[in-house]
Amino acid sequence: IELVAEEALVNVFVHGYTHKDGEVEVGCLISDEPALTIEIRDKGVSFDPLSLADPDVKADLADRKIGGMGVFLIRKMADRVAYRREGGRNIFSMTFLNR
Repeated sequence: IELVAEEALVNVFVHGYTHKDGEVEVGCLISDEPALTIEIRDKGVSFDPLSLADPDVKADLADRKIGGMGVFLIRKMADRVAYRREGGRNIFSMTFLNR
């Protein structure tokens, strides 16, 4: 959970607020499912990380470009991920079921 939360936040810092300061809100919700949902909100550049294609993880390491694994890891490790743009904000959530 810590790894994917860090990956999502780093994406906001690196890609959402290019060359400027900005606020990021992080919220956590524990539900009766039982599950933990982490929601990240920012007013950075509009970008849906779920629109990215998965990298070719079977390709030789020498042939792969640097980066691009963060969203892939988030998709693989979280049970549910969602993105929406609302009120000028990116809202990205990751849900982890308690197993």
